[in-house]
Order: sequence, then structure tokens, then C-alpha cells
Amino acid sequence: MKKFNLSSLRRAFTLVELLVVVAVIGILVGLLLPAVQAAREAARRMTCMNNVRQIGLAFHLYHDVLETFPPGTLTSNGTNSSFGWGALILPYLEQANVKDLVDFNQRVYDEVNQKAGQTRLPFYLCPSDSDSEIRDVDYYNPDKGWTLEKLKLSPSHYAGIVTEKISNFGAETTDGWTLKNDELGCLIISRAIRIQDVLDGTSNTFMVMEASSYENPRAKVYDNGSWIIGTNIFRKTTAPINYKPTCEHFQSGNLVWSCSQCCAYQYEARSRHPSGLNALFVDGSGRFISENIDLTILAATITRARGETRTL
Repeated sequence: MKKFNLSSLRRAFTLVELLVVVAVIGILVGLLLPAVQAAREAARRMTCMNNVRQIGLAFHLYHDVLETFPPGTLTSNGTNSSFGWGALILPYLEQANVKDLVDFNQRVYDEVNQKAGQTRLPFYLCPSDSDSEIRDVDYYNPDKGWTLEKLKLSPSHYAGIVTEKISNFGAETTDGWTLKNDELGCLIISRAIRIQDVLDGTSNTFMVMEASSYENPRAKVYDNGSWIIGTNIFRKTTAPINYKPTCEHFQSGNLVWSCSQCCAYQYEARSRHPSGLNALFVDGSGRFISENIDLTILAATITRARGETRTL
């Protein structure tokens, strides 16, 4: 009779043991996933910072040639609804071929400039912001009595700084609406700033900050959210970095500009990075700025020549 060696028989897993193994694997994956996501976000943030520094280098190359930084918005044909700094520094970003598509003698919204305006430029796009496709952009057409119209343009997630309304000095108005001390920043409308005009110090003064797309999917209209027009932040409101409205409009996926909270969200600095954003200083350096930065310090680092030497 053939004898069986019981110790040589293979023992199968029970259902309970399989469930335990699956549970352990699930726990390990759950622990690992946040670390993987954090590593991916760190890589995206680094790419975004490289964009910021590349833009800073282009500004300084522009200044070396023309002895000024570009204006935030270039007046064309008597209007301010025109070309932004993002179009003016293209040759210094090795994009002379794209600049050749731009006809600066025509208005930015003319058909001749549509091909250029719809060109997707990766160095103007933060990889953490998934909304990087051609978007509707609001503009007021002076040829049609300043009628509000829309253009389809490639976006930019970076914006120049015109002024601040955080401090009493910046918020002071002449008629309740018009700022008495406007254009305190470095990328202002129709006027170019030189390095020597930045009296508060080039390492203490912001030039560009992130201005990511609106978070709510139904809010697909962007005010000046394109590199060819240029976005100017810190112009109307006093919201902190990465400000989010708590009103019912925002929560339901709408932005209503008659709502003070929605309006405050329109022009402010924001990113898709957790806890802050990347910013460019006038000296060309880039730094990650916490969303918890004191608003007094934020106001001081936005203005170029008010005698403030606050450092971060």
C-alpha cells in the first residue's frame, strides 16, 4: 500500500486568510497613496517654479536690451484692452516665432491675432492646474461701444501685479471707486518700470504671482486670463492668497460678480498648490509664498517704492 506523507501536502489559503491579505494590501496602498500624491505635487510645484524663474530671466533679458521692464498692458490704438507683458517677452523665452504671429499694430482681439492668442505655451501653464485648454476670455470692444464680448484664447496661470488695496494707502479712493494711489506695482498699465524705480529693493518686491483658473467648473469665463492680454492681480480687492468664497454662489458652482465674495475672488493670487503659491521677485528669484502670509507684509511686498523693506 502506498503511503502519503501528510507534511508534503500543499495547504490552501482559507477565505479568512485571503480577506486578511487583501485588507493588509489595501491598508498599505492607502498609506502609500498620499505619499505618491505628495511626491507628484512636489514635482509639479518644481516645474511651476521653473516656469516662474524662466519668466524672470526673460524679464531681465528684456530689461538688458530696452533698459526697462515691459508694461503690464501695452496701450494700442488708444485703448488699454490690449497686449499683455506675456506677449512682449516672447523673444526672450525663445518664442520669436510666436511673437511673429502677433500684429502689435492691430488690436489684440482682431482676427489677425487669433492664431497667436490660441497658441498654447507650456511655460505660462502651471502643471497643477488641469484647466489649460483654450478658454473664453471677457473683453470690452471699444469698436462696438465697449460691448462685453468673448474671445477664445490660450490661458496663462501667471499674472503681473498692478497695485494693492490691502493697506489704507492702497485702498484710498478719490470718488469711492477710483484708487487715489493706483499702479503701485511693477507691471502696470501703459507704462514701463525700470529696476532703479524699485526703491523698496528688488529682492523685497513681487513682480508676478500665480493666478490659476477658477475652481468651479461652471465658471468658465476668465477676465484677462490669457498670456496675450495679460492678467493683472491685486487691482480691486483685498483677499489673501488662495482665497475661496464661502457664499452660496461659489459653493453651487457659480460666480456672481454682484456678490462681494465672488468679486474678491476675481483678481486675486491663487494656485492649485496646497498652502501657497509660487511668486517671482523683481531680482528674478522665485519663492513659494505661504497663503498664511501676514496681509501687511503682503501689501508691502507688492508695492515698489513706498519705503517698506519688509522681508519674507
